[in-house]
Amino acid sequence: MSLETEKLEKQLKVVSVLFMASSGLCLLGLLFIPIHYTMMQSVMNMDFPHQEEVLHPREMFEQMQGTLPLMYGIMGVMLLVFGGVMLATGINLYRKKHQTFCIVGSAMSCLCMPWGTALGIWSLLILFDKHTQPLFQEQLSDADFLS
Repeated sequence: MSLETEKLEKQLKVVSVLFMASSGLCLLGLLFIPIHYTMMQSVMNMDFPHQEEVLHPREMFEQMQGTLPLMYGIMGVMLLVFGGVMLATGINLYRKKHQTFCIVGSAMSCLCMPWGTALGIWSLLILFDKHTQPLFQEQLSDADFLS
């Protein structure tokens, strides 16, 4: 095994662990959604001082009440999808399998600025290195598709 290949394998392991840690943070964000929703509801139910000429804050909040659960639901689904993709990308990078999926997962992580962008670009640079391709192909030839 060449020195370049050993270096790339170490980098793949580091990147895979960082992807799994990012996934954990993403999935941890799911716990924050109900807490934030509860806080938002309590703010909306507060009594605010208002002036006669200006729209009362309660009326503005009543207009938002219908879309609020939908917005939090969409955020939850997005965190779940991003967390799942990041976890699957980290696992596949560690096992050196499914290079195409790893490329897609790395590109998706670039959407999460700034941490995901740095991680995604670093992993894409590793995945598109000419010495990385054989690492994924070796794993493919030895693959047992039932496990």
